[in-house]
Order: sequence, then C-alpha cells, then structure tokens
Amino acid sequence: MSTSERVRAGRAEILLLVCVLIWAANFPVAKYGIAGLDIFVFNSIRYLVAAASLMVLFLARSTWKPVDRSDWSSIFRAGLVANVLYQLAFIIGLSMTTAGNSAVLLATAPLWTVFLNACMHKEKILLPLWLGMAFSLCGVAIIIIGSGKKLELGSNALAGDIITLAAAILWALSTNLQKPLLTRYSPLQVTLMMIGVGAIGLSVVAIPPAAALAWGSIHFTYYLAAVASGTLSIAAANAFWSFGVKRLGPGRTATFGNLVPVLALVISYFALHEEPAGIQFVGSAVTILGVWLARR
Repeated sequence: MSTSERVRAGRAEILLLVCVLIWAANFPVAKYGIAGLDIFVFNSIRYLVAAASLMVLFLARSTWKPVDRSDWSSIFRAGLVANVLYQLAFIIGLSMTTAGNSAVLLATAPLWTVFLNACMHKEKILLPLWLGMAFSLCGVAIIIIGSGKKLELGSNALAGDIITLAAAILWALSTNLQKPLLTRYSPLQVTLMMIGVGAIGLSVVAIPPAAALAWGSIHFTYYLAAVASGTLSIAAANAFWSFGVKRLGPGRTATFGNLVPVLALVISYFALHEEPAGIQFVGSAVTILGVWLARR
C-alpha cells in the first residue's frame, strides 16, 4: 500500500470512528424521542430531516452525476434494504425480544457482511479478518452479559430473535449492495439517494399513526430529538459509513460497527452515571483488539 493510499485509508478510519461515536450517542437521543412520539412517526421525521440535510450538504459540496438508467434499480434495492426493511425489522424485533438479545444478534452483522461480501463479490476472506470478527463479536457479548441484562432464547422471544437476526443480515446485505454503486458515484450521492428511498418508504408506513397523532400536544423537545437523530445518526453517519465502504471495503468497514457498544458504555458512564462492571472493561478491550486485527 502506497503512502497516499495509507493516508486515504486513515482518513476513512477516522470518519468511521466519528460515525460509530454518533451511533453510540444516538441511543439516549432516540430513546427520549420515542417516549413522546409514535416510533414510526419518529422514524419518518428523522429520515425526512436526514434527506433534507444531505441535499443541502450535497448541493454545497458536490456535483450531481447523472445516474445510468440501469443503476436506478440497484439504488432502489440498496435504499429499500438499508433504510426501510432494516429499520422496520430492527424496531419490530426489538419490541418482541429483550434488549440483550437484540444487541447480541445485531452484533453479528459484521460476520454476515464478510460472508456476503465473499459470496457476492468473490473476495477472499483473510485470516486476520476472520480473527478480528470473532474477537470483536466475543467482546460485544461480554459487554452485554456484564451489563446484567437478561439473555434469553425462550419461545416468547423466539420470533423477535429471528426478526432481529434478519435485521442484522439486512444491514450486512445493504453494506454490500452499496459497493458497486460506490465505484461509479460519490459516497455522498449514493447516501443521498438511499436515504431518499428510506424517507419515502418510512413516511408511507407512518401515515396511519401520523393521522391519529395529536401533534400540538407533543412537547417540542421530542421533535428536536428526531431532528438531531436524523441530521447526525442518519445523514452524517451514513455518509461516513459509505465513504468507509468505498475506501476500505465492506468487511473492514463492518468491524467498526462493533465499537458502538464500547462507546455506548463510555457515554452511559459520563452522561447517565452508570457504573460499568469490571467484566465490561474486558469486553471493551477484546472488541478493540478485534477491530485492530481486522484492519491489518
């Protein structure tokens, strides 16, 4: 790898670190917003805000490249998977199973990403990447077990577990579906188009609960939470993620996702004064080791 390539890869990794930091900080923001807004309405608002934010950013920094007619179906498919199906599967699955189960199952997304990358793009999976994935996944499991949240695979949560696992696979699929598009269009343009698909799809889903919602009775801070979540966790973070996929590939990019629980642990300590258990520090160290191994 040349010096210039190392510099570009380093920039991509910095943006991915910012991305996972935003996603980790988004948990308390989203939790607050959903407490005051219907969850589908909340998703619709933040996606509409994200699409508008990305449009402003794109017009200020980029030039639209005409999209080949044959690529529109690929864009629609990637946007549908990443920003409609994944979002719905994540929300529904989380409502049916425990938070511990959900976090562990979603943490398998990097493994599915590597597997699908090998199947779809015929790329060889190197041993350091396999080891990194295994270590980071084990670290995430240690963090969640150390948090004291109940992990259960009983029949009552089985349907939610299956749906959440499907969400992890959908996220992995969406990461790989972006790859060929990013060879022809900028990460910002690809993100804008995919978020646009999500904004339309999730808005359609939100129509029934939005019609029954008493908009005037909702405190403005809940709307602010949706705006902040849309601007940062969807618009900015997804643009950074797409840039990482273009520079580093789906497999290496996916490993950074396992840092989210680690950063969430730190943020909870300072913002919510939650005292992490000693074993969770071990899990954090194992997760970071896994990311280091995978990026070699």
